[in-house]
Amino acid sequence: MTLLAKRVNKKGRYAAPMSRTTKPLVADDVEIVRRVLAHVDGGTTDEGTPWREPVENYLNPHRFTQEWNLLRAMPSAFVPSAAIPNKGDHVERVTFGVPLFAVRGHDQRARVFRNACRHRGFALVEDAGCSHALVCRYHGWTYRLDGSLAHVPHAHGFPDLDMSARGLIEVPSYEADGLIVIGAIDSDGARSSNADADEAMAWLTDGTTWRDKLLPIDRVVSVESFRLAINWKVLIEQFLEGYHIRWTHKETLPNLYDNLTVVETFGPNSRVTFPYDAIERLRDRPESTWVGRPPLTFVYHLFPNVIIGAFPQLVQVVVIDPIDVADSEVVYYTMTRADVGPGMELDGEEPLDPAELLPYIFRVVAEDNEVSAGVQRGFRAGANKFVEFGRHESAIGHFHASLGDRLAQFAATQAHAPL
Repeated sequence: MTLLAKRVNKKGRYAAPMSRTTKPLVADDVEIVRRVLAHVDGGTTDEGTPWREPVENYLNPHRFTQEWNLLRAMPSAFVPSAAIPNKGDHVERVTFGVPLFAVRGHDQRARVFRNACRHRGFALVEDAGCSHALVCRYHGWTYRLDGSLAHVPHAHGFPDLDMSARGLIEVPSYEADGLIVIGAIDSDGARSSNADADEAMAWLTDGTTWRDKLLPIDRVVSVESFRLAINWKVLIEQFLEGYHIRWTHKETLPNLYDNLTVVETFGPNSRVTFPYDAIERLRDRPESTWVGRPPLTFVYHLFPNVIIGAFPQLVQVVVIDPIDVADSEVVYYTMTRADVGPGMELDGEEPLDPAELLPYIFRVVAEDNEVSAGVQRGFRAGANKFVEFGRHESAIGHFHASLGDRLAQFAATQAHAPL
């Protein structure tokens, strides 16, 4: 029985989350603090089902191709809304091998387009910025913010050009609760089940679990991108357990409990809560004061490839984009809110400045990526046939079970699809 057994119907498809309207998908801040303090007192942590993942699944190019085809045929979170807050703001990113960009229109709607001019295919958006219109710097073809073609220099040279039919190619997208989510970017994705696609989109656009953490965000502090020689699944795994805290981050995270987490799942997604030892100061305070920014880090995994790290002072959206079986591109959107800055105090701690926190945060990031690179190298030693994930690493097992189930469903759909 997989970790998703209670969420999958008799046909093996994800059951609709009927509890969304009657029961919260994750615990509120007060309940999380209660659970953490109980773990502190008992010397325990949340536990689930252990998982063994074959090493071959990280190394086999054929398996990677299966994953790649699935990812291109299903919805995914593209960028945080805070990346394009104003009219004309635009940002580009390569997603599963496809250059895309998002732009906020004059109507305040966020749209996502394939990043190619309809004349010669030049990448229209080359960096983040703000424009009244989108102008190709190769030949000057100009597009409105809604993607329609507005101007062609020397248009008489294109006598058969239908400008109304040569707008930018839009990718289906949906903005909700601080995220811009895209639909399938591969045309082959049309052959997959509409029910599966709708269900996958629903789990990414029902932001009730992360809304209070992400919606207050209104300022991007930095955007950093790295190409890493690490399989994309290894990078997901590094966010989903606290078992490594003492050994990997013994100097950078001394105030974070070792191997003490609260693990919650909703659909293929999960949330792992990491408490700081300052949480014990809350014991003698009214529970009403526990709400807001308790000394916790909430890490959300939005299946398949996006992580939201909600820190007391900052939020980081991390997009892990597979390149090939052994390489990934990782983009870190580090953001904050207007009321966080010099002079703001958190539970009696020193005043915080988000900009000054960045070097520290990326030191922690570098430590995680260093050990993930070591895991990638160790796969080729031939010592292990499988990776052993313990009961306290159950969020990782949930991820692999979700991926395995989706791969099986996608393969079955493709096998019965008309050619």
